[in-house]
Amino acid sequence: MGDQAVQKIVAAIHSSSVWKKGKNAIVVIWDENDYSVQPITNQVVAIVDTNYGFHKLTSNVFYDHFSLLRTLEGGFKLPCLNHACDASTQAMTDLFADDNRHHQHDDN
Repeated sequence: MGDQAVQKIVAAIHSSSVWKKGKNAIVVIWDENDYSVQPITNQVVAIVDTNYGFHKLTSNVFYDHFSLLRTLEGGFKLPCLNHACDASTQAMTDLFADDNRHHQHDDN
């Protein structure tokens, strides 16, 4: 049911007139904790769908929830909350960029 709900929401956004204006993005985080322990830690799917730039890209960078927060705060020019601006927190710039630098294409 979750897949169907996300599909309906994304389809509605794609068909809206707002999606076609400016640079827009949809971020879907599939956070299903499997309670893994080291050396294999819990990893989740993050899908970034933009109406600009390159598509079908993958990133080998390890991001966390603070990375997404830092990325959104930077995009909206907002101050940082909590640990989003710690030196160890990377913004997800490779998934939101509109140029081809540092991208790995997924041909599948």
